[in-house]
Formats: sequence, structure tokens, C-alpha cells
Amino acid sequence: MSEPTSLRDATVQEIQLELVRRTSFNALEGERVHASLLKHRELWLAVLLDRPGLPNYAEPSHLLMSGLIKLRDLSQNFWNADTLFVLSGTRQDARELARIIEEEDWGGEVQVFEEQADIDRALGTGRREHGLLSVWWD
Repeated sequence: MSEPTSLRDATVQEIQLELVRRTSFNALEGERVHASLLKHRELWLAVLLDRPGLPNYAEPSHLLMSGLIKLRDLSQNFWNADTLFVLSGTRQDARELARIIEEEDWGGEVQVFEEQADIDRALGTGRREHGLLSVWWD
């Protein structure tokens, strides 16, 4: 039996996966989602559990509404995130993972992003096909 990876030696992706595993609220069951992601590892390149902030167009600011909610709740040992973003090598892989998520009923709302230009802008890249999906839990 191998020793568990220490936090010091963990990759950033392993840390993100641990945040997924530890997170449970509403319909998000982190342990289940974590296990499924590992089971279907060939379908994704990276995962990130986040809660993106929202722009307030009525009163523009450099800070997004709820953009720092995770920071607010860290002192209570709570990762206040509700959206899982999954980057895959192709849109077909993203669609296949979305099918699996629906089949396994992760309990969230799944969205596969189809517009490569939108994906490129969000990733700050281009000239390479990626797949991208999100799962949002209310």
C-alpha cells in the first residue's frame, strides 16, 4: 500500500480534486463526483470547482458580485463553490462526459459549451480545439 500524497507534493490538479471530494451541499455529493471523475479520467484534462463572480452592469466595479465568497468562507473551512468546470481534449469528450454525468445523476445542471471562440476567450487561448463543460448546483 502506498503512502498518501502530502499536500506539499500534491499537484494543483490533485488539490482541486480534493476540494471537489470535500465539498457537499444541496445536491452536490463531492465524494461521488470525485470518484466518477477519477473513473472517467481519460475524458478530461483538468477540473476546477469554483464560484465565478458576476458583473454588476448597473454599478460597474473592479470586484465582481460574490466574486470573493470563497475567501469570505475560508475561515470556516468551507469551500463555497457551486460550479464544476471540466476541460477536455475535444468537444466530443465533453459531450460524452456530460452524458455520463446525466446518466449517473450528479444532481447538477450540465452545460456543454459548443462555441470554440467562446471557449478560447474563456481559456485565454486559441488555435486548439478543447471541450468545456460545466456542472452547476443550486
